[in-house]
Amino acid sequence: MKTFDVLLRPVVTEKATSGEKEGKYQFFVSKDATKVDIKDAFNKVYGVKAIKVNVINTAGKTKIGAGRREVPKKAALKKVVITTASKKTLDVLKPKLKI
Repeated sequence: MKTFDVLLRPVVTEKATSGEKEGKYQFFVSKDATKVDIKDAFNKVYGVKAIKVNVINTAGKTKIGAGRREVPKKAALKKVVITTASKKTLDVLKPKLKI
């Protein structure tokens, strides 16, 4: 799997950014990415060693539309929390690796 195919985008919420002080960063990743793939991609893109990777699989949500039929509302996602060894904060919106 290619490096830029693994990490899709960072999670930018108030709860996710509060963990950056402790060296924890959250990303949406590809559904078929493994923990090893995620760790390697993070190390290559940001130049910081990841010591721990926690994976969270979320199910897709549906709602009932007109005529009592199900309408897909939210896609199934895979989210990870990456813990780094260094306590200094990264700018996750600006990766160090250039294409």
